[in-house]
Amino acid sequence: MADVESGEIYFFYRPRVDVDHVRNLDDVQRLYLVLVPDDAEIARLLLVGKKRMPEILEGEPASTAREWMMIDMTGKPNAIGEALAPLEYETKTRGEQEQGEAIPVGEGRYAIVTGDGDSRLAYRLTRPQQPGQAQQELGILAEASYVISVRNPALDVPGFPDARPDYPETLREKFADKRWIDIDDSRLLDHANAQLLLIGAHDDLSEEDVSLTGTASLFETLGLSRREWPTEALKAGRFTEPSMQPESREPAGDLSKGGERGGRAARETASAAGIAHALKGVDLPCSKAELVRQAEANEAAQEIVEALNALPGQQYETMADIQHAFGEVR
Repeated sequence: MADVESGEIYFFYRPRVDVDHVRNLDDVQRLYLVLVPDDAEIARLLLVGKKRMPEILEGEPASTAREWMMIDMTGKPNAIGEALAPLEYETKTRGEQEQGEAIPVGEGRYAIVTGDGDSRLAYRLTRPQQPGQAQQELGILAEASYVISVRNPALDVPGFPDARPDYPETLREKFADKRWIDIDDSRLLDHANAQLLLIGAHDDLSEEDVSLTGTASLFETLGLSRREWPTEALKAGRFTEPSMQPESREPAGDLSKGGERGGRAARETASAAGIAHALKGVDLPCSKAELVRQAEANEAAQEIVEALNALPGQQYETMADIQHAFGEVR
């Protein structure tokens, strides 16, 4: 097998807005996977389609255990961390809403390799060493491998989102008329809306020709505050709820150097927290011009106004759309 890339992998779940106590998968709104390649400036936030990693079924065809994922956002690792923070925003139909932070539920090392007719995503957790109830509900194993393919954005695939990545011509040419291709070039994963197919392969990496070494450093890599972020799921495998309040975190570290985020200093920079604060009171959906006007009405810092002016001139339905667009131009 040929190595395509390796790096740190993290799993996060975001509870449903209307849930006070997370007990099982029904109380989870989203499952995210974060890939941070070694020696790369870009990281990726992936959305797992059905909130659960594909099962690995012994003695059954791998095609019965498949799931889609989509690249939700790409950007510097600390920008991915900011996108996972709590948000406060205004909607026309439901008024003021709060979205709690995503909860870390696994960290480890991963590799993408290709050969023998397919490409594979393999990972091994470093925390928790023994998966608990939270990991079991989300299909996160101590170690696992999956056949991984990229969808041709020019072809429709039933059951997959309609969104399309904006691939350059050099990457579009790789697909030709194929519906799926292997990942032999990591740049295929560096574009928002790229869609992937995962098929369960092995739950024992000794069955794969892949070597995973080293450890992961979630808080340092993503610029998260170790003192503030909930860690029960990461340490003990127990579901837990968001505990942070939007805009209430105190700053720590040098924000200009990717230190720990939060508080007033973060709200005055073009960060996820700063954007959310600048747009407080905005009525969604709205245009880019309305976003800029709201930020100016809130006396947002010039850096934030300039960042909003750089966004694509489109209609924005949700705060997630705004964060996504911001990550693209950052």
